[in-house]
Amino acid sequence: MRSSRSSRVLVCVSAAASAAALSACGHDAATASSNRGSGSQTEGTTVENAFIVPTFVPGHCALQAGSAASVRFTVTNGRPAGVERLEGISTDAAAMRDLAVTADIPAKSTVGFGQPSAAAVDAGGSRPAVHVDALDPQLQPGMSAMMTFHFSDQGDITMPVPVEACPTQASTP
Repeated sequence: MRSSRSSRVLVCVSAAASAAALSACGHDAATASSNRGSGSQTEGTTVENAFIVPTFVPGHCALQAGSAASVRFTVTNGRPAGVERLEGISTDAAAMRDLAVTADIPAKSTVGFGQPSAAAVDAGGSRPAVHVDALDPQLQPGMSAMMTFHFSDQGDITMPVPVEACPTQASTP
C-alpha cells in the first residue's frame, strides 16, 4: 500500500515539475533590441535610440509646463549604396507639428542626433539634437508620443518615441 501511495506522490511531483518547466516554453522571446526607440522595423533605414528629452523642474520629476525639449535618436542607412536623406519629423506632441531637420546619411553609416557621449563610429558622424517647442502638457516621463520620420528613399517611419525618465528623483525631507 505504501508503494502505491509513494508512486502517486512521485507522479504528482513529477507532473508539477514538468508543468512548471514547460510553462515558459510557449512564449516567444522578443527578438527586437529594447533600445531601438520603440522598435522601428525597416528594410534599409532604421531609427533607433529615440527619446524625447524634456526640460524638468529642477529637483522634481515634473516637466516644465510649455517648455522646449530635444529629440535624440540615431538613423542607420543599411543599404550597400546610395545616400538616404532625412527630410523632416512630424508629431502631434508639440506646438510646432513639423520639425525642421534635414540630413544625409551615407550608405552603411549611422548618424547620431543629440547623442552627447557617442563618438562617431563611421562616416555618418553626429548632429545636434532636434529642437521641439512647447511639448503637449499631457506628456509625462515614461509616456510616448507618436513621431513620423520622413525619408527620401525609405518613406515615412512612424513610431512611438518615449519621454525620457526623470534625471533625478525628488528628495524627501
